[in-house]
Parts: sequence; C-alpha cells; structure tokens
Amino acid sequence: MIRHGFTLIELLVVIAIIAILAAILFPVFARAREQARKTSCLSNLKQIGLACHMYAQDYDELFPVDYHICNPHLRFVNQIMPYVKNYQIFYCPSARKMGMWYLIDTDANRTAGNISYYYFSFDALPSTAPPASPPDYLGWIDRQFYVNSAGYGNTTRVMSEMWDTDYWMASDWYCKPVSYGSGVHGGSFGSLNVLYVDGHVKYWPREAVLNFK
Repeated sequence: MIRHGFTLIELLVVIAIIAILAAILFPVFARAREQARKTSCLSNLKQIGLACHMYAQDYDELFPVDYHICNPHLRFVNQIMPYVKNYQIFYCPSARKMGMWYLIDTDANRTAGNISYYYFSFDALPSTAPPASPPDYLGWIDRQFYVNSAGYGNTTRVMSEMWDTDYWMASDWYCKPVSYGSGVHGGSFGSLNVLYVDGHVKYWPREAVLNFK
C-alpha cells in the first residue's frame, strides 16, 4: 500500500493558514480578557461606593476622608474595611497587566495602604499633610485636578451625601491626558472607570479627566 504524505507546499499553506487565524483570534481573546477585567474593576468600585454610603449612614452623612487623592490610602481603607471585609476590591485586575507593582494586591501594598484607585474626598494639602502622608508629597492627580485647576484650586474636598450625584468619588488610577497609548482597560488614552457620589459606576471610553467634577 502506498502512503502519501504532505508536500512541502501543503505544509507551508497549512502553517500560513494557522498563522492568519492566530493573528485574527488572539486580539479578540485579549479584548475579551480585558473586558472581563474592566467588569471586575467596575464591580470593585461599586462595592467601594456601597461601603462609603454605609459609612456615611453612621457618620452624619459624611463620606470617608483621606489625606489626599493618591496613595497611600491606608486611612481610607481602614475606615471602610468594617463594611467590606475584603481587601481584594481595592485592586484593579488590570494593574498587573500594566506592570504597576505598587497597585497590585500584595501584603506589602496592603500594609502600606497602596490601592488601585484614586479617592477624591480629602482633608489635607501637601503643606499640612501628617507624617503618614509626607508634607512634600504631591501626586500627578493632585496637581492636575486641584493645585493647577482654575475651576477648583488648592483647597480641601470633604465630600458628603449632600453633594451632587455627578461628582466623582473614586476612579481608576490611570487617567493622565497623554497623547499616546491607550487607557487601562483598552479604551482611548485617559479612559477609565469612575464611581460617582450617588453610587453608580461608569466607564468613560474617552479622556475622562475632561469630564471630571
């Protein structure tokens, strides 16, 4: 019995077809994975919002407050931990993909209070911040939204249930208005998830910092 094998041309054709299919499917799979991470991040922010509202019910309608917008957020985490009892909600699953070692869920970050989210209710400025928050500390987000902001200025921001519902309470950490690259969840540059005062969360597919309030 004569056995027929593949010719070199046939093998090359098969390899080329597999390569084309891989080039088509791999980006689809990557987008699907990132969509799942984005949904998980939205869920995290939703739970943080619920915890903040429960905290406000116990503290005269005042939301938790931290020293500043950026990390460390140990004060904020300690305030709402009795209501969430889960450290994992403080860490966006896309942080590891972005190589942000100081924003992923590790024992060191938990101890330091480094989380994956900005929190926008604060009662100290860099010049008056306590030792837990170095007096000369001024993160990018603080400079962009406050110190250099003609609309707000260099002042504190202590939020409560009485604030308008469209004010930002928390957000993803990656919202710099750069002119290159993409957002943390695969959208255009500056896109991110946002938690609002009324507790709803929303993904901004464009430069979200332009919609900050």
